[in-house]
Amino acid sequence: MSPVVRAIDVGYGNTKFTTLVTGSDIQCGLFPSLAPQASTGPDLAAGLMQRRNTVVVEVEGVKYEVGKDARLAQDASHGRVLDPDYSMTAAHMALIRGAFYYMGQSKIDLLVLGLPVNTFEKYNQQLADRVIGKHLVPVREKDGSLSQREVEVSNCRVIPQPIGAFFDYATKTRTYDRMRSQMNLLIDIGYYTLDWLVADGVKMVNARSGAHNGGMSAVLRSMAEAIGSEIGEQISDLSMLEESIRTGIDPTFYGKPFDITEHLKIGKAKAEQFVSVLVNKVGSALDISNIILAGGGAEFFKDVLADKFPKHEIITTSDPVFANVRGFQRAGQQFADQMFKRG
Repeated sequence: MSPVVRAIDVGYGNTKFTTLVTGSDIQCGLFPSLAPQASTGPDLAAGLMQRRNTVVVEVEGVKYEVGKDARLAQDASHGRVLDPDYSMTAAHMALIRGAFYYMGQSKIDLLVLGLPVNTFEKYNQQLADRVIGKHLVPVREKDGSLSQREVEVSNCRVIPQPIGAFFDYATKTRTYDRMRSQMNLLIDIGYYTLDWLVADGVKMVNARSGAHNGGMSAVLRSMAEAIGSEIGEQISDLSMLEESIRTGIDPTFYGKPFDITEHLKIGKAKAEQFVSVLVNKVGSALDISNIILAGGGAEFFKDVLADKFPKHEIITTSDPVFANVRGFQRAGQQFADQMFKRG
């Protein structure tokens, strides 16, 4: 039997995971990175409304509700965890266990995870150690009821998140051998951080790599503050604006659509501030052969990056929100070939 290799990318905005690998085709799923504590109150649906697509997982004696409808389980005081130590929190582990539920595997021989560039050195081994072992995870039975089962993770590798985009793009385009001898700039626009990594092939050039706490959440906050001043009420649910940018459909306030065209300019100005930090750290791009862009905010930032690197083609990975986790999976399969052929 071939070893079971799977990947999870726990971002500040969404948790992405791989579910099925068939040759070069990798199927993925995602749910929002929200982990409110599970309610102990009565079920108010009374059988008349559809249940939320969530599950309850337990971490360190506390129960959390995670999954695709987790936003419906949170109250107004709850929000995403935006913390540099995020990977060591119980909420982070709850999201991993939620991904295990959707993945449907009882044993994973090698799990690949990622971390932002600025926390990778500090936490990569600790995160791997936390995940290796057995996890009690809900399982949906044929009759629709939930029970519990153990998911065992035998090995875990953690890599810098932007490296995932490199593996995904280079493998799919069959340019891996060429890019291994080139200087590459890999950019991951996440919810909380803008991560970038300059790599000689796949070897990180630390002095030119970094991360900045300026992902899509900061862009959305700047827009929300301006809109809030205009309508006279604070906007606390940034997902309304996030969805509007993604779909191109104006958000609805007080039951009426609100044109955000002018406010998008405010968001672009904020994005430009963050990209300037990246440009200063990277330095001259004369030796950069490839610039690869991934992450949920890729499309919003692409034109800003194109202005900063006018002599380069900015390559956006297909379906960029899943680029890192697909790359984790591809890297994991290479790791597994090396690990298990020896054993």
